[in-house]
Amino acid sequence: MTVAPPHPFDADTALDETGALRWRAWAPEHWFVARGVNGGFLAAVAARAAETAAGRPLRSLTLHFLEAPAVGPLDVAATLEREGRSYSAVSLRIEQEGRTMTLALATLGALPEEGASWSPGGPPAAPPPADVEPVRAQGTNVPEFFRNYEMRWVLSGGPEGAPGSGGWLRAREPRVLDAPLAAAMTDAWAPAAFAALERVVGAPTLDLTIHIRAPLPPAGMDAGDYALGRFWSRLGLGGVWEEDGELWTPDGQLIAQSRQLALARELPR
Repeated sequence: MTVAPPHPFDADTALDETGALRWRAWAPEHWFVARGVNGGFLAAVAARAAETAAGRPLRSLTLHFLEAPAVGPLDVAATLEREGRSYSAVSLRIEQEGRTMTLALATLGALPEEGASWSPGGPPAAPPPADVEPVRAQGTNVPEFFRNYEMRWVLSGGPEGAPGSGGWLRAREPRVLDAPLAAAMTDAWAPAAFAALERVVGAPTLDLTIHIRAPLPPAGMDAGDYALGRFWSRLGLGGVWEEDGELWTPDGQLIAQSRQLALARELPR
């Protein structure tokens, strides 16, 4: 029987077991931005490791990026800190050549079917993906990792006039949306600092928090469907700024929220 090769995203974020809750991953060059691997890629690796360690779906993931990994092997270690009736907590460490690259903490558990609920708003209005041309993945200032996605730019600005942008995005080759891919996509779009400053700057992330707000894969969302992402920033001070993000299904269901703290560094001329 012929076995189909894994999806490129699954191959890129694969974890090879090296011990109890220990794995080896690989940081590939085609996931790079500037001089290091994209933070969304590391979030995907951490999400995969956390779900494997807990045996439960990801609900929340916070990552602190200490150093940018180079191309090469990554050592991933998880600790099951607590396993409760509803939720588990997992801590994670990603290392390269004995140096800690990323520290993470995850909460995992199924979403309850009933409970207190409220929502002050819905998704932003956007034309359907078929009406919008894809963003070109080639160019001087286009990072290498953009080539792993297909993006269609449709949004300028965030809530209440905050600078930002957004659009439709999916894996370059259609793939069902799960927690690792959703985590990666929260750090896939052009940084909101570009819109705030009206120019391209270096934007390394200090920390990133992701909240999964719906069961994955989302009901009614097929492998070829796009998620609608919106990313904006309200404050930048002293070269440090925050970005809020949302991912929505095509029919308006909130998939995930994100917030990151990042730097804004002028690029060499």
